[in-house]
Amino acid sequence: MNPEEEEEGSFHMVEQFIHYLRYEKRYSERTVSIYSGAIRQFMTTMQDENGRQEWTDVTAQQIRSWMADMLKYGHTPRTIAVKLTALNRLFKFLIQQGCLQKNPAQNIQRPKITRRLPAFFEDTTLNEFLDTREESNEYIPSRDHLIIELLYVTGIRRAELLALHPCDIYFSEQVLRVTGKGDKQREVPLTDGVVQRLKTYLTIRQATFPVLSANDFLFVSAKGKPLYPYAINHVVHAQLACQKGFTGKKTPHVLRHSLATHLLNNGADIMSIKETLGHTSLAATQVYTHNSFKKLKTDYQKAHPRYRLKDEQDNQSNSNTHFN
Repeated sequence: MNPEEEEEGSFHMVEQFIHYLRYEKRYSERTVSIYSGAIRQFMTTMQDENGRQEWTDVTAQQIRSWMADMLKYGHTPRTIAVKLTALNRLFKFLIQQGCLQKNPAQNIQRPKITRRLPAFFEDTTLNEFLDTREESNEYIPSRDHLIIELLYVTGIRRAELLALHPCDIYFSEQVLRVTGKGDKQREVPLTDGVVQRLKTYLTIRQATFPVLSANDFLFVSAKGKPLYPYAINHVVHAQLACQKGFTGKKTPHVLRHSLATHLLNNGADIMSIKETLGHTSLAATQVYTHNSFKKLKTDYQKAHPRYRLKDEQDNQSNSNTHFN
C-alpha cells in the first residue's frame, strides 16, 4: 500500500468511527464534534512528527508525548483527559473492526483532574425570582419566563429543552417526557405552577403562530423558527443578570445544578435525583452530595448541643475580655 492509500485508509476508518458514534452509540453532536476534533488533532501531530503513519504504528510513548505537548501549550488536564478518552474509544473500535490487535492508549494514566463543585443558586433567590415575575400575554416574555422555570423545576439539559414538543407534556399525569442522551427517554414530574404556566404559554403560542402543531418544537423564535442553543443561554443570562442574588455564571446548567442541590438538601433520595436528571452513572449524581454536605455541616454545628455550648463559652469569653 502506497503512502496516499495509507492516509486514505486512516481517514476512512475515522469516518467510520464517527458514523458509529453518531448513529449506533447515539452520542450527542457536541460529543461527536469533540471526539472527531481530538482524533484529527492527533492524526495531524503524528503526520507532522513522523510522516504518514497507520494506526497500527501508533505507540503509547507517542500518545504520552502528545499529551505532554498539550499540557505545555496550556490545555487543562480535563481537556487532555477527554481527548485521551476519544483516542481510547477509537482504538477499541479499530480492534472490534479487526484493524488493530492492541490498544496503545489502554494503560496510559489520565492527568489528575481537580473536581470542581457544581455552582448553584440559593433556593430562596430562585423562588423569589419565580414568584415575583410579572405575567405577560406577549409571546417572547411568556416564553422566556417559562424557559427559566422549566429548566429549574425539571433540571433538564439545554439540548433536552430544545428538543421538547407540546405532545411531550402529559397534563393529566403532570409529567414531561424528556429525550436525553442516547435517545433515552424518561419522565420528569411537573409542579402545579409550571403546569398552569405551560397551559397559558401554549395558548399564547397558538395565538401567535397558528400554523404550529403539537408536533413542532415547544419553544420557537419570534419568527416561529427552532431556537439555537446559544439563544437559551442568552435567555437565561438576560433574565437572571438584572436580578439580585444571582452571582457567578448564569447558564442553563447552573439551574440544573441548583435543582439537584436543593433536592438533596431537602432530603430527596439520590437514586430519584439520578433518574430525574437522566444520569447513566450514580457517580455523576454523587458530586452534588459535596454541596449538600457543606450545608449539613453548617446545620449540624448550629444544632448540636456541644457546638452550641462552645459558641456560648466563646461569646462569654469575648464578653469578659471586652469588659476587662
